[in-house]
Amino acid sequence: MSNRREELDALRGIAAVVVLLHHAHWLWPPWPDSLLLHTPLRMIATGRAPVLFFFVLSGFVLTLAVQRRKSFRMTDWYWRRTLRLCLPITAGLLLSLLLYHLCRSHPISHRLNPFFWQAQWGRLPTWTDWFEETALLGDATGTGYPLDAAVWSLAHEWRISVLLPLVVIRRRAWIPTIAVSALVSGALIFSGEVTPDITLGRGLLNGLASTLYFTVFFAAGYAMAVSGARLPKGKTIRFMAWMVVLAGCSIGRDSVVLLGSCALIALVSDPASRSCRLLRGGIWQELGRISYSLYITHLPVFLTVVAWCGLFMPPVELAIVSIVCALLVATVFFWTVEMPAHRLSQFHRKRVAPPGLGSYLSPSSPTLL
Repeated sequence: MSNRREELDALRGIAAVVVLLHHAHWLWPPWPDSLLLHTPLRMIATGRAPVLFFFVLSGFVLTLAVQRRKSFRMTDWYWRRTLRLCLPITAGLLLSLLLYHLCRSHPISHRLNPFFWQAQWGRLPTWTDWFEETALLGDATGTGYPLDAAVWSLAHEWRISVLLPLVVIRRRAWIPTIAVSALVSGALIFSGEVTPDITLGRGLLNGLASTLYFTVFFAAGYAMAVSGARLPKGKTIRFMAWMVVLAGCSIGRDSVVLLGSCALIALVSDPASRSCRLLRGGIWQELGRISYSLYITHLPVFLTVVAWCGLFMPPVELAIVSIVCALLVATVFFWTVEMPAHRLSQFHRKRVAPPGLGSYLSPSSPTLL
């Protein structure tokens, strides 16, 4: 019987689409985001909430993956995650490099919000940039992400997931783990080493400090999985949980997003809930399937569409065409790159792992994961 949790795949797909819409809304000049910042649409205006949700979800599903194994080999874990995480990133960054050179003679439209295109393709990418981003070293040189700005979250994902199995094996350690993570995150903000809106940070040391800050989000997902946290029965409890989710979407504080993410996972993890049944199957599963490929490829695709069509296509039409193209490219990328990487990791597991090992992880997890 499969250990796949289809409702969590669906949540992953929905969060990836929110990131897609966030970047699509930068395809035209600045508009009154203040109208969105105090509504659930804030997550589209800022794009931060879905990425933080990815972190919590990753801590949750990776913990389930380790717990459900009959035996555990660290070398197998690291090798499979390297294949599943880094091979698609390598191909995605090569695609970005290729598209950049195809678009060099087509300048980015002056009508775009500069924030969108200056984050990547703002200068000539080099093979050094490609290696740094592929190896998930973070912004070690302090030059940003000229090939794919979305890679910043995957660098944190990789660093934290390397240590996660060591903590999961000690199942009773979840309370001190989340307590220490929260204290470290608070201390980093209080000391000024990281800011409340930090992404990756500049340079290696600041980047590692940022990773420590985001550890609390993975720790929250880990704690939910290890403790078997479930919502008590009752409509009032579920209503209050949905209000917490709504607050996480609407309020621009990471701590509130953290609580909202945990509430959402708890709500849809109940097999008897209507939300769980709704998310199983249909378009939600298809979005979950391609979500990692979509996360990796959508920014280079957006910039390509803008470079070729931005000077003569109205902003709204430009955004629609960009979204459609991103979904099509992600689907092709999933079948031609991500699935082969997943099969390669499974082949390696069959060769080196003891029989009977199961795997929870979906091959299409955007923060993989």
